Amino acid sequence: MNKEAVNIDVAGDVKARTRPVLLTVLCLFAFVYFALLSMLFFTCIFYSGTITRVRNLYVPENAYSHNHLLVLFSSGFLFNLLAFGGALFIWSGKRTGFWLLAPSCLIISAWQALQPQISTGTTMVNIFLLLLFGLFFRKLN
Repeated sequence: MNKEAVNIDVAGDVKARTRPVLLTVLCLFAFVYFALLSMLFFTCIFYSGTITRVRNLYVPENAYSHNHLLVLFSSGFLFNLLAFGGALFIWSGKRTGFWLLAPSCLIISAWQALQPQISTGTTMVNIFLLLLFGLFFRKLN
């Protein structure tokens, strides 16, 4: 009954995993980037009728229907939201995040590259985010 108390020192055995600084910066940038784009596309969903009318008024040779722009804005919202979720998973150290982020970045970049009025800035940002997150793939669980 009278046994001696034993103190176990486990502090020396436990090593906290740290996130690399570049990965932290990438995640923070991705949070802001994809959140802003998601909010922009979400707002455009509600104003797609007005955007269609104004766009067709000033650029009548390539008239878009309301449904065409609605599908475009909805898919843009979903892909950017999926990429934002992937960045959240990467922040927590899960490989699932990369598998969510990679296809959405590739689809967004491929769609933008196929447009006649290509947006090179956002296309390159998506490609660079994909490549830079790919560098940290081995560090994810």
